[in-house]
Amino acid sequence: MLAKWMWGLVAAAALPALGQDVALLAGRTQVAQADRATFGFNFSYAHDIAPNLAAGFSYVNEGHVTGHHRDGVAAQLWLQGETAPGLQLGVAAGPYQYFDTTLAETADGFHDAHGTGAQYSAAATWRSRGSRLFVRARVDRIEAHGTPDSTQLLVGVGYRLDQDGSLVANSSGKAWRRENNDELVAYAGQTIVNSFESQGNAAYAAEYRRALGPVARVSAMWMKEGDARLIRRDGVIAQGWLEPSFDDDRWTLGLGLGAYFAVDRYRREPRHVSPVIGVTASCNLSRHWSARLNGYRVISNYDRDSDILVAGVGYRF
Repeated sequence: MLAKWMWGLVAAAALPALGQDVALLAGRTQVAQADRATFGFNFSYAHDIAPNLAAGFSYVNEGHVTGHHRDGVAAQLWLQGETAPGLQLGVAAGPYQYFDTTLAETADGFHDAHGTGAQYSAAATWRSRGSRLFVRARVDRIEAHGTPDSTQLLVGVGYRLDQDGSLVANSSGKAWRRENNDELVAYAGQTIVNSFESQGNAAYAAEYRRALGPVARVSAMWMKEGDARLIRRDGVIAQGWLEPSFDDDRWTLGLGLGAYFAVDRYRREPRHVSPVIGVTASCNLSRHWSARLNGYRVISNYDRDSDILVAGVGYRF
């Protein structure tokens, strides 16, 4: 279900752009049956598709309580409106895909649980006239089927964006087009295994990325996760991306879904295929050179989920 909602955001991003928001919020999470609250944060992107309707995507971290280290991704539809000058109120609902490291009676002592649920949200956003910056307070209710529900209280800041390429002209009235559709990137970074000890190691990658239009892109990447004690994994990641550009193609934000064709030398049957979710941000340093930051969540079926964070330099042509 969540994949359908995510690709629905691709269609939304191809519509005439009324505006886009990015926001980073932090606060507290109260998990059902937990003795005390823990931390929480949310990074979100929302795209207006009508004057009072927006499609949004969020990465949610619900913090750490005994026996549960849970985070996930949510896709939502927002109903919103300005109730006073500068003050916007909104409510939203949508599916939530969670990843929960839980206690288990296994040799490793943990299990990477995956499941779906729902996220219900309410937000108040204050925008000062003439500024792209805004302040937001948000309440999220997460109902995660199979694991405890939670409630988050978050506050933070965000920025209003104008997307390139949604129409034949950008916000300045000039015709817009991307000069370079192809990109080669070399990366280095870190692998973190989703266990209670968070074992890690250096990661390296090389990627080819191709723009298919103003929003859609595809990529193929060779990834080496290193020897993180519980995994020694490498392989090829193939993904499709929603990656709009902003500020006359000076930078981009993206969300990707795909598959990881990997070999894990610590596994009895080393070859396997795992779903992978990716996020990316890039900044074009010149006509041909770019800097890029990527994050990946590998979703395994043998309790070896991992987060991979890599940064790199690319050449566009």
